[in-house]
Amino acid sequence: MPDCSENRKHYPKGLVQPENGFRFSVDSLLLSCFAVPGNKARILDLGTGCGVIPIGLFLHNQDKNIHLCGLESNPEMLEAVRTNIKNLGFEDVFRVIEGDVREKTLLEPESFDLVVSNPPFREKGRGRECVDKGKQCARFEEKASLEDFVRTAAYAAKGRGRVCFVFLAERVLELVEFFRKYRLEPKRIRFCHGRSGDHSKIVLVEAVKNGKNGLVIESPLILYRDDDMSSSPNPHSLDFCPFLEKKSSCNP
Repeated sequence: MPDCSENRKHYPKGLVQPENGFRFSVDSLLLSCFAVPGNKARILDLGTGCGVIPIGLFLHNQDKNIHLCGLESNPEMLEAVRTNIKNLGFEDVFRVIEGDVREKTLLEPESFDLVVSNPPFREKGRGRECVDKGKQCARFEEKASLEDFVRTAAYAAKGRGRVCFVFLAERVLELVEFFRKYRLEPKRIRFCHGRSGDHSKIVLVEAVKNGKNGLVIESPLILYRDDDMSSSPNPHSLDFCPFLEKKSSCNP
């Protein structure tokens, strides 16, 4: 039997991922710390991959009694997330649904307190395509579009429930437009920058279903030290997301 407590302590190191497929990056870790679940929250991750976001959410909120659900269609990712659930001892709190994000019937409507997602960043045909089909679907809107992810998030979230996405900063207006189209009112936005002076490449956005107007632009998150070109996290980013310290020693 795996030592679950030891595996949890070293997260995200040691997470099983497809050897040649898509591998998670810092954006997933950032989302797991940006989203703030309430006690006894039911959490859904759309396109859960190897389960990195729900597991991070649980470990970052160990004082709360939360339950996790991941929706995934890639067979290799499904095998990986199920192995990670077993290795970290999450069988009682993390269930996986096999299926496409466009298949809303797989989910009970308005049944989750928090919905999170790290959807494909790039539109199909815009950027260098990947040979591996799994990587292609994870990076590009090959099957499901950004609107598909937002539509299903709105369907699954309870009234006044929260929806949190991590996405490309250059497409933030598109994300906000889709959120508002499906009655998800943006409440918090935080832009992430590699180093001070860099343009933001990643943005974290939280919305409330059927929420009122009122948006907070949070202070920029600077991920890496300016004086260290080895991409060492700076102290402020580690305060926000302590998982970054271990991610820096993970395989890319």
